[in-house]
Amino acid sequence: MSTSNVKVENETVVPAIVNVKLESPDESKTIETVVPTVVDVKLESPDASKTIETVVPTVVDVKLESPDASKTIETVVPTVIDVKSELPAESKTIKTENETVVPTVVDKKAEQPTASIPANLERNIVKQLSFYFSDTNLPYDKFLQNEIKNDDGWVKIDVLLTFKRLASLSKDPTVIAQAVKNATGSILEVSESGEKIRRKAECTVPVADQEFLNEMIARSIYCKGFPKTATMDELLEFASTFGDKIITKVTPRRLKTKEFKGTLYFTFNTKEEAEKFLNLESVTYKDVELERKWEKDFLEEKKKEYEDKLAKKDEKIKAETEKYFKKGYLLKVDNVDASVTVDSIKAICAEFEWQVAFVKIVENEKLAWIRLKPVKAAKDLLEEFAEKVKDLDIKFSLPEAGVEQTVLNEMTKEMKGVLNMKDKMKKEKNKNKGGKRYNKRRNDDGHSNNKRFKTNGN
Repeated sequence: MSTSNVKVENETVVPAIVNVKLESPDESKTIETVVPTVVDVKLESPDASKTIETVVPTVVDVKLESPDASKTIETVVPTVIDVKSELPAESKTIKTENETVVPTVVDKKAEQPTASIPANLERNIVKQLSFYFSDTNLPYDKFLQNEIKNDDGWVKIDVLLTFKRLASLSKDPTVIAQAVKNATGSILEVSESGEKIRRKAECTVPVADQEFLNEMIARSIYCKGFPKTATMDELLEFASTFGDKIITKVTPRRLKTKEFKGTLYFTFNTKEEAEKFLNLESVTYKDVELERKWEKDFLEEKKKEYEDKLAKKDEKIKAETEKYFKKGYLLKVDNVDASVTVDSIKAICAEFEWQVAFVKIVENEKLAWIRLKPVKAAKDLLEEFAEKVKDLDIKFSLPEAGVEQTVLNEMTKEMKGVLNMKDKMKKEKNKNKGGKRYNKRRNDDGHSNNKRFKTNGN
């Protein structure tokens, strides 16, 4: 086959399906080959106003026949036809010089170009996703932990888009998937369907045990001096100024009301980077010098403060307890089953002539406490009645010193609650009495107090 050139006005690439049938007069000559052919067809149309611009996938099926019917060769010739044409409307076929009929088939499918994503958007998306699946977050993120257990580590992008920070960057799953695909050196991968993301299999997730927590704390710095109005975006932006992937986690400290306290923890990629940050001569945020120290040192200080606070509280409670109860007058009773009652314990004490002030049964621990009147110490009573009490089903003993103080503190608390309730009831009662007296006086003369005094004044 040859290439023929015909002038035309418009240029349209028309790959076509071409059925070529050739007959050879010489039976001794046959063709046994597959020939990729380029056909450049240029056509002129008598009607210049009618044009055809078509892209057609082309396959040329060439069948050669000789006078000998037994010798037939069928050869498939892939052909690219470059058609530059203007055709009249009624024209449906293209005729070449060799009288070859070329039926055209139009393929309207076109490959959609991939939408470009701004580099900074890609970077921010991958950074946010990397944090979700990072060593510093994933081991402690219960929600993501449950998700990755359900599908071999995969998490649907639609699920990830329920996270506000990711959704604020883009709500398009295609954009999210494309950003991860384009990322280099990322710990993440996208599923073949483009609908899921997971941490790469070779990047194992550490176990969130105490050892791992201690290791994280060892490379974390406590910082104080941020304004309470600072947003998470502002804090992250500030952290990024120290370098990419240097600070791997920003943990703001918040009140119970979720309000930012102005302090936070920076967790660094390595302990060396954390130490370098700590040794900087000065670190400021919006012209405010930041106080910095190791997180473990800060936690030790807070622990000591808490213990001191508890000790002061205990001293205060102990002082209050001594106002109501003296130590040394408390007995412990064990083997207290469902058949033992407060009255039955009091009855036993009455037999021994013990002066009891209060009995309390702790059912879930199967024990009871007897608070004696400060007449004779509990130790002396047990020594005196040792032979008698040993034959009882319930067992009497002295509590340990620390336990005794705790029990008496609880009793003091209960006692104060009772006394406060009595005072409240008494005040309500007196208030009601005052109202009755006033109403009675008013009802007796039919006038209010003001009118009575006014009348008396006259």
